[in-house]
Amino acid sequence: MKKNLISLAVLGFVGLSLVSCDTTGEEWSWDSALADGELGYVILVGEDGNPEAEDRTAGCIAAMNEIATQGNFKATELTRMTCIDTNGNSWNDSVAKSTVETWVTQYAGRLDFIISNNDGMAIAAQSATGLAAGTPIIGFDALGAACDMIKAGTLAGSVSQNGDDQALAVATVLTNMLAGSETVIDANYGGRATLDLDQLDEHIVSTQLSAVTAANADSLRPGNYQTVEANPAAQGKKMLVAYYSENDNFIKETYQEALPHYAEALGYTVTEIAGDGTNDTALLEAVDAQVKETDYDVVALNIITHSNYGAYVEAVETALGADTPIVFFNRQPKKTDNSAVADLSGEENIYFVGSSSVGQGTAQGQIIKDWYAAITAE
Repeated sequence: MKKNLISLAVLGFVGLSLVSCDTTGEEWSWDSALADGELGYVILVGEDGNPEAEDRTAGCIAAMNEIATQGNFKATELTRMTCIDTNGNSWNDSVAKSTVETWVTQYAGRLDFIISNNDGMAIAAQSATGLAAGTPIIGFDALGAACDMIKAGTLAGSVSQNGDDQALAVATVLTNMLAGSETVIDANYGGRATLDLDQLDEHIVSTQLSAVTAANADSLRPGNYQTVEANPAAQGKKMLVAYYSENDNFIKETYQEALPHYAEALGYTVTEIAGDGTNDTALLEAVDAQVKETDYDVVALNIITHSNYGAYVEAVETALGADTPIVFFNRQPKKTDNSAVADLSGEENIYFVGSSSVGQGTAQGQIIKDWYAAITAE
C-alpha cells in the first residue's frame, strides 16, 4: 500500500534493576545515598502544561513521599527542569543531558535519584558526565534502547503504554466506525495488551500500562506486531494520520511505525503528516489543506494543543462531512479552559485512544515503590 509522509519542519510489576551510569569512578549505593538522612531527587520535565508530564511528575512525587514515610527518611526534590531547546522543542534529550551535568556539580553529594518524564531524557541523563555509577534513573515509554538498558541493568525502570496495541486500537476503532458496526471495539480487538473499556461510553479507549523489567523487556519493546487480516470495510479507503511532532521518540518508535503497518494490513492507503511539536497553527493548516485536497475516509489525529481539538474537528468535518470517523490518539483532547478532558460522548464519530495521564503517573510512581522494595530487601 502507498504510504506518504509529509514533514512540517492491571499493572504487573516485578523486581527492578539498578543502573550503571557514565562516571567519575564514584559508585552509588543505598547506604551512601541515605548517609545524610535524605534521598535527594531531581525531575526532568518534558513539557509545561502537558497533562502526561504533569501527572507523571505528580505520581512520582507521591511515590517518593510514600517510600520516605515508610523508610523513615526524607525525600527531597532538589530541583526540576523543563527540557526545551532554544527552538522551543520540548522533551529534549540534549537539554536533559546537559541539565543533569549541571546538577551533578550543583548538588554534589545530594543527587541520589533521577526522575524523567520519558525514556529519551532518561537515556540521555544516564550518559551525563560526572554522574555517579549506579544512580537510579526511571523513565517512561519502553523505547527500544530503554528496554535494552533495563535488561543490562543500566536503567532502573520504565513504563510501557503498549503503543503498538494503541495503534492497532486506533485503526480498529476507525474501521468499525466506517463500517457502521455497533461494536466500535471490544476485548478481542487483536492486540496483546488488555484494553480498559470502562470509559467506552465516554468515547475513551485505553490500553493497559505495563512495567518494563528485564524479564519482559523484549516482549514490550516497540515493533512486536500481531497478525491482522484485511477488512472489507477498509479496502481501497484512504486514511490521513497527523502526528504532533516528527521528533518525538515515542511517536517515532511506536505510532509512526505501527499505525501505518496495521492500517495498510487492513486495506487502507495511508498518508502521514507531522508537525514540529510547537506550532499548532501550522499543523492545523496542514490537516486542513490535506482534507480539502483529498477525500479521506478516516482521520487519525495526534494534536499539539490538547484544548484545540475542536478546530481540527471543524476542519475535517467541513471538508469531509460531519460523519467522518475521527480518532484522537496519544494526546487527549481537553476542554478549552484546560480544566478537564473533553467530553466526546455526544460525538458519534469521534473517539480518543491512548492511556490516562493520571494512570501514567500512578504507574511510574509504582516503579519507584517497587525499586525501593527491591533495594531495601537486598
